[in-house]
Amino acid sequence: MAVGIGLSVRNAVVVIEAILGKKSEFARTPKYRIEGRKDSYAKKSYVNRAGWMPYAEVTLGLYFAATVIYSIQNENYATTPFLLLFVWGYLYTGLMSLGQTYFHRFRFGVRPPAEVRPAPTGAPDF
Repeated sequence: MAVGIGLSVRNAVVVIEAILGKKSEFARTPKYRIEGRKDSYAKKSYVNRAGWMPYAEVTLGLYFAATVIYSIQNENYATTPFLLLFVWGYLYTGLMSLGQTYFHRFRFGVRPPAEVRPAPTGAPDF
């Protein structure tokens, strides 16, 4: 439920763009263009652009964290669990988007394998 709340910013932007008639294409997950046995994904990379939405999600998460503090100070304990859903959802989606965009280079000790072979699927040529 919390992740669904966190995705509401992206969903709202898409709905508003559709209402305004803005043409946009579906942004697919980048592929590594591995075409043969000699190709490997280890030397290939792509740039992931975060845009403004993760910052809006983190801002909303911090805002709802402040509302949790406010609700506890005013002894309004019944609303706190629901507000925590908003905090978790917005901070999770925002920080994960930023983390995947900017912090991939800080993965210490994680090296891509020299060669990755697909799992046996019964497809020819594997």
